[in-house]
Amino acid sequence: MTEDPKPKGDTPLAGQGSMASINEPEGSTIGSNIPDQPEPDVMPNVTGLVPDVATIGDDSFTLDVEGEGFSAASVIVFAGHDEPTTFNEEDGTLSTGVDMDVWKGADVVPVQVRNGAMLSNTMDFTFDAEPAADTETSKRRTSNKPRPRK
Repeated sequence: MTEDPKPKGDTPLAGQGSMASINEPEGSTIGSNIPDQPEPDVMPNVTGLVPDVATIGDDSFTLDVEGEGFSAASVIVFAGHDEPTTFNEEDGTLSTGVDMDVWKGADVVPVQVRNGAMLSNTMDFTFDAEPAADTETSKRRTSNKPRPRK
């Protein structure tokens, strides 16, 4: 008898995911814990990003994507890259972390959701520039000139 190559935990090896039901005996419940997944032809629809803006220099944060047609199989596409995505069953949102150390300047990036080959509409996420330092205060602090008396 060979050992099951599936790792411990809930993460299947490639090719072992929802295919478990193909060879299941009739009446088996082996695949019954597989989460509901949208039909491949269901187009996800993004309706909101929370937050939808961050300022360079802010701490890293969690981005929530609101919309319809999401499931545990959905993937957030942030700035053209698939991101590790969490599906919140309670409210149907998706979330991912945004590492602010990666962003060095102002930018606007597209956010979408992928269900298999289906890609949602695009919403923009904005990275605002870091606030400029108060140059008058900086000049006063670094100036060695005596202040005029009134």
